Amino acid sequence: MTADREPLEKYFRSLRSADARGASGFVLEMFDEGTPVHRITSDVLAPAQVRVGELWHQGDWSVADEHAATAVTEAAVMALGHASRPRVGSQQRHILLACSEGEWHTLPARMTAVVATTPGTRVTMLGPSLPADQLARRLSAGDVDLLALSCIMPTNLLGAARCITIAHEHDVPVMVGGRAFGDSPLRAQALGADGWSNDPAALLGPPPARTGVAVEPPLEVLVLDAVDPAVVALAYDRMVAIFPRLATMNPAQQARTREDFGWMARYTAAALLTGDPLIVHELLLWLCSLLAGRVQPEIVTTSALLLADAVEPDAPRGADLLRLAVGRVASPGQAGA
Repeated sequence: MTADREPLEKYFRSLRSADARGASGFVLEMFDEGTPVHRITSDVLAPAQVRVGELWHQGDWSVADEHAATAVTEAAVMALGHASRPRVGSQQRHILLACSEGEWHTLPARMTAVVATTPGTRVTMLGPSLPADQLARRLSAGDVDLLALSCIMPTNLLGAARCITIAHEHDVPVMVGGRAFGDSPLRAQALGADGWSNDPAALLGPPPARTGVAVEPPLEVLVLDAVDPAVVALAYDRMVAIFPRLATMNPAQQARTREDFGWMARYTAAALLTGDPLIVHELLLWLCSLLAGRVQPEIVTTSALLLADAVEPDAPRGADLLRLAVGRVASPGQAGA
């Protein structure tokens, strides 16, 4: 183990044992010894949570384990925020930090708020799933210099686009970040954001210029995001006809399978909105991995093709994206094409 990884490994031991006191104490010890707040979040807290998600995804941790570990990190973030908050000094700028409409994962945003709260900067955290109309009411006060918007699930990118549009109507620049935006600024630019970064420390610099162009979501995006249950039912029935053994699923399994069709449709909406087909490809890969040992990958890809057929009358571009994603899953060498 390298010296650089020692703090992460020590912190993760507290997560594994759900030791909130130990985790918070360790984080405060790092801060007291002079480690910058942004390094504590980027080198310890954030990667620890990534590992938590990976352990759940691999089936090594239960949902209960994941929730317990996340609660520990939430406590550590709260402790770090209290310890690092400036006690004196004027505040020259005001950052509004929120999770996009529909986004309920707040921990990344809360880490960002702790990093961005520095002498001279006031950060107001607005919490999860901020409705765009309520954002408009808050921005109308005219005291905000920057909206920092967090989005973790691609299905909430449409909500992010609505928030960006509202901010621009009030002449407030928008910086976005979070897993839903991927590893480059392309998705953010497609939504009209003025800046993008997955590093909270980016908020320590000057706000971006108001250069983003607001987008009007195409009708296909809206159709797919609120996919008709009848469309899902059609794809589901065709799937059962092709794979008769799936007809023996219990009611809970049937409901989850229908939900998966809904997720496919909403991810396709996000891919259309951003112009990034990898959003659908990554979902299909994730489903194949999640269901490995229980469901053959062929069932996942065939289901996506059946959904493509079902949505094609109202969303032909979405149908094309689904078929493209299936082709990439079947031929991994094309994934980066």
